[in-house]
Amino acid sequence: MSVIELNTTNCQNCYRCIRECPLKAIAFKDSRASIIEKQCILCGICVQTCPQNAKYIRSDIPKVKELLAGPKPVYVSIAPSWKGWYNTDDFKKLSAAFKKLGFAGVEETAIGAVETSREYEKLIRDGSMKNIIATACSSVVMLVERYYPELIKCLAPVSSPMMAHARLMREAYGDIKVVFVGPCLSKKDEAADPLAGGLVNYALTFSSLDKWMAEENISVASIAGDEEAVGMSDPSTRQYPRPSGILRTIPEDSFTAYKPLATDGIFRCIELFDAMRDGEISGVFVEANVCAGGCMGGPVLRMGHHRPIVEIEKIDGGAMAQDAVPAATCDLKYPHPRVFTNRSIPNPQPSEEEIKKILAHIGKYTPEQELNCGSCGYKTCREKAVAVYQGKADMNMCLPYFRERAENISNTVTEHSPNAIIVFDTALCVLDMNPAAETMFDVPRKDALGIPLAQFYGESAFQEAKEQNAPLIKKMALSEQFPSVEATFIYIGEHGMYLVFVKDISGEEQRKEQLLSMRDHTVEVAQKVIEKQMVVAQEIASLLGETTAETKVALTNLKKSMSDFSQG
Repeated sequence: MSVIELNTTNCQNCYRCIRECPLKAIAFKDSRASIIEKQCILCGICVQTCPQNAKYIRSDIPKVKELLAGPKPVYVSIAPSWKGWYNTDDFKKLSAAFKKLGFAGVEETAIGAVETSREYEKLIRDGSMKNIIATACSSVVMLVERYYPELIKCLAPVSSPMMAHARLMREAYGDIKVVFVGPCLSKKDEAADPLAGGLVNYALTFSSLDKWMAEENISVASIAGDEEAVGMSDPSTRQYPRPSGILRTIPEDSFTAYKPLATDGIFRCIELFDAMRDGEISGVFVEANVCAGGCMGGPVLRMGHHRPIVEIEKIDGGAMAQDAVPAATCDLKYPHPRVFTNRSIPNPQPSEEEIKKILAHIGKYTPEQELNCGSCGYKTCREKAVAVYQGKADMNMCLPYFRERAENISNTVTEHSPNAIIVFDTALCVLDMNPAAETMFDVPRKDALGIPLAQFYGESAFQEAKEQNAPLIKKMALSEQFPSVEATFIYIGEHGMYLVFVKDISGEEQRKEQLLSMRDHTVEVAQKVIEKQMVVAQEIASLLGETTAETKVALTNLKKSMSDFSQG
């Protein structure tokens, strides 16, 4: 299951996430962005910068609730950055709030960091590694494993404080479950990675736990403190979340074979690892944090409206009230090995000919046509072409090309339209007009721009179209050449302008008159035919009447004659 999930209905094809992702571990297909999980290092920048909130962090709260409902006690390991998130020094209140959710115990991850720093010191004093990269930041480990396999041998084979603390808690409390709570996305991946130790069941973010507590009406500020809360015997490792925090926990006199070096921020890390890979830097112990500002500058805190420059100052190595009773895990010493592997994925590289072919599809045939505007999310057109070849990018992501293409199509339609098209501003001055309008209104475009058209003086249709917020159609007479036209008035409020389409219907009107004349003539002819037929019918009827009477008389006389003849 992905750590970063996508709400596809919110993704608006803005390419912001691709633009911000330093490793371009995002694919764009079927009109939506998706994380390439095997290339992502879970820095969380895409989640933080998405303007539509289309990306969100997976919540493991339901899974943790299942653990709490189970037979085994569940313990919390909370990252030392809690002081910045909860804006309090009262760990007892925090412990009480977590226990009210059902956790059996709450301890600070900094307890495990004591053991991690001790292992780092051993490696530094041993001096057998060419360079040493601290492995507390799981995103740094992912960055090296996936993009700098040559530097895997430089990764300190030491568990992170999270995993080290989980091991200590399991040693101290037996068969338990462990949940980590902190500001980091990549800890979710580390918790699920068997090579990392497999001792943490789930990793939660501060923000997701806050939502859970809000649902249960639990307030850290108002709850009574947990008098059984435990602390630590060496509080110096509470400095881990801040830049150079790890180096502050290692004795200065141990740096004889290595030069201590701290860097934070993904781009600085990439720059450093590039230099190490190319042999430009050697003999260093590197404390690297992918997030600028260390753990205090990660996306969870930034999205929670916490300023790293403010929160960092809250993190120090001073003792706290709970330290009066150190946790049982503080008395344990346990080796913390860590195993790494090459997780890099080869990316096929196109030939120069293939790159040119892809660029040609979007109208880029020469270097001058490669704008390198970055609107698609890639720095250059060629970089985007490579991404298309690798199946990470869509051909249609080039906004300037498709905007130009759309404008060209629009201009072609407008230019060749047989109807006049005129654009007016709210003062009814001409903003633009097409060739058909120049002919119909008998005025060159250059002379018409910025002035009203005489043919529309006093025309009320503009205001009516605006008031009705609907197209208004009206017949008009323009000139002897265009005695009858049909004008459609449209008000476009969001742009503050009027659009008028004028169609010459003189021919149609003439044909209508011809049809009416033909109809009247046909009716007249039909009436005359009917009248003539009536006369003929009357004459026939008259003739038939006379003939019938004569026949009757003749037959009557004949009958009488025959009767007289038979009697005689």
